[in-house]
Amino acid sequence: MLGYLADKLVLHPTRNPIPAVGKKRRLVPFGSSQLEVWCQKFGPTSTADPLDLYVFKLGGVGSRAERQTGHPLDFWTDLSAEVWSMNPPGYGGSPGRASLKTWITAAEVVFEYLQSQAGDRPILVTGNSLGTASALFLAARYEIAGLIIRNPIPLGLLIAGHYGGWSLGLGSRVIAAQVPSTFDSIRNASNCTCPAVFVTCNQDSVAPPSYQHPVRKAYAGPLRYLLLPDADHASPLHPHELEGYREMLEWLKTEVLPVRISQT
Repeated sequence: MLGYLADKLVLHPTRNPIPAVGKKRRLVPFGSSQLEVWCQKFGPTSTADPLDLYVFKLGGVGSRAERQTGHPLDFWTDLSAEVWSMNPPGYGGSPGRASLKTWITAAEVVFEYLQSQAGDRPILVTGNSLGTASALFLAARYEIAGLIIRNPIPLGLLIAGHYGGWSLGLGSRVIAAQVPSTFDSIRNASNCTCPAVFVTCNQDSVAPPSYQHPVRKAYAGPLRYLLLPDADHASPLHPHELEGYREMLEWLKTEVLPVRISQT
């Protein structure tokens, strides 16, 4: 019962049809069911040229794969890439009930399927909000070329501390204890070695910076860090912040594709 309550409090699934303009739908086997994945190509692609990389995007609790953008390919316009984004169980066209127990497992299954398709092409993983838990879990266990992490959430700590009012008389720590151990983003970050860009919204009302900072500080790989002083959880970057972010993404590109960059 408590696990179900945690699911209801954290996740916000939707199933309404959403146009996915320019995207191709794939179905990835998931146990006895399937997961809906939307893919889109970006950059100067042609049938004769192989892709430079793949990007696997992991959104937050109310996100939908149909809405995912091509970022960071909007900054890396010289690269050819395919962007994959998934709907977890209970979201969009993915059957089943939305649950924390399948949130990260589903991401792992899709990532392994993507690996089988990518061959020797590098895979960049991006995570936003609760999607960062899946991204860090994957980076701690698989060979990933790089990460972009925005507003990382250590879910158990966040529920026990910042969201104590969720207890409904049961105690926030009791509910937090129902969060699977795979969501331990601090521990996962300490086992990540790939290059990463971390972005924190300093006015984040969903995941306050005091909860985000331990994840970044635990990260074991090389990273660049951007603090957005006036931004809330989903605020866009201000024009004066874009140049610093662009420089960080250029650094990440040289880390993800060092051979290709050195030849250009």
